[in-house]
Amino acid sequence: MEFNLNGLKHVLRGASDKNSKIITWSSLNKIMLQEPQIMIFNIREISERCVEEAEWEPQALFSHISATGAELSNDHNLKSLLEAFYDLFKETNDLPPFREGFNHNISLEVGSNPVNLRPYRYSSLQKDIIDNTIKDMVSHGLIQHSSSPYASPVVLVKKKDGSWRLCVDYRGLNKQTIKDKYPIPLLEDLLDELDGAKYFSKLDLRAGFHQLRMSPEDVYKTAFKTHSGHYEYLVMPLGLTNAPCTFQSLMNHVFQDVLRRFVLVFFDDILVYSVHWEAHLQHLADMFRILQQQQLYLKPSKCTFGATIIEYLGHFISAVGVSTDPSKVEVIKKWPTPTSQKQLRSFLGLANYYRRFIRGYSVVAHPLTNLLKKDGFRWCQEATDAFTKLKTALSSTPVLALPNFDKQFIVETDASNMGIGAVLMQDNHPICFISRALGPTHQALSVYEKELLDVVHAVQTWNAYLAHRPFMIKTD
Repeated sequence: MEFNLNGLKHVLRGASDKNSKIITWSSLNKIMLQEPQIMIFNIREISERCVEEAEWEPQALFSHISATGAELSNDHNLKSLLEAFYDLFKETNDLPPFREGFNHNISLEVGSNPVNLRPYRYSSLQKDIIDNTIKDMVSHGLIQHSSSPYASPVVLVKKKDGSWRLCVDYRGLNKQTIKDKYPIPLLEDLLDELDGAKYFSKLDLRAGFHQLRMSPEDVYKTAFKTHSGHYEYLVMPLGLTNAPCTFQSLMNHVFQDVLRRFVLVFFDDILVYSVHWEAHLQHLADMFRILQQQQLYLKPSKCTFGATIIEYLGHFISAVGVSTDPSKVEVIKKWPTPTSQKQLRSFLGLANYYRRFIRGYSVVAHPLTNLLKKDGFRWCQEATDAFTKLKTALSSTPVLALPNFDKQFIVETDASNMGIGAVLMQDNHPICFISRALGPTHQALSVYEKELLDVVHAVQTWNAYLAHRPFMIKTD
């Protein structure tokens, strides 16, 4: 097999393993960064832990940053800054500190009994994966042996790269847990902060949830069983119903002085944005100092620095505006015709994520949403037409402008017999589309009443943009 990488030609050929010797990933990485040469090696096993060893070295970190394709990733000042805070990118075997008010608690409803479920059955290969993962987690201090009356089963979840992630099925425990009501940021509110920004960096916390501790008094409730043992978490695991709220509350507390100034946070996805490059470097330095003080660590393979266009939360963001993620649109374009409500619900869930990009989305999708009613799945030509039309609309979405709250907003409405819709605009550029399909009662309204209903719906929906400032309405 031949391929080009970083301007160098690489050739892979089969060979026997006679006279071979073990080489670490970091040593191989150093060799690959040198002049072209002939190497014979036998790959027996690559563990995730071993791969991440390369991230401990500055040269490997800088190579990754350059490979992201960010326009300013090779800037000398940026590299100097990253080198100064290189400890943030190292993997640590230390447990995270206890943080008063932000250790994860599990408060249960009165009368709850311990959840104790038998382990799920797995194949021999999967058992090996579970055993190796458990051994690794014990050695890193994330879990410990348990004698708790609680025991939830484990599940293996396949990741995008084909490897497996060990998770615990906490559904039984979650049913008994008193739900936390901490607010989770809305995507629209986050994107609204980005007007004028030209430079972006994305920071991703390494195993984010595991950087928070469990409250000591609740550790025993996290206990889980495998085919060969009983363990409990010392750090906050994935799968607990209130874990996202605990994590977001810590992020908001840690970054409270910089949120909405030059930082957005959605769980462990952190976006740093700036108008000028010099300011961006200063903003990154401020962020690194905060992370350092809070003993929070980054995963370099998921970070991007110095970009003028960046992917964030399924969208591409630049100074021009916000656009859809082409990879997700491609998934929508190739989606086969649904044959069940479950398949249709999955398709509409993905399509709905981008509804703000589509004029008249609700009217277009209405024949499909009707099929989600109880015992209502009867695929017909009308559904086929709507399915095709929706995929076509998602394939050619516009770039939406970012709102400037110092400029006047314009609301354009357009009512029809089947639905109402509107677009929020500035300088003739769309910021957002909304729509609503009309039921029989509203379909019977006069044209003028439908137009008025459309105006009311638009103003109420976009109140956060229109309140306390003059705006214009354009309607038929």
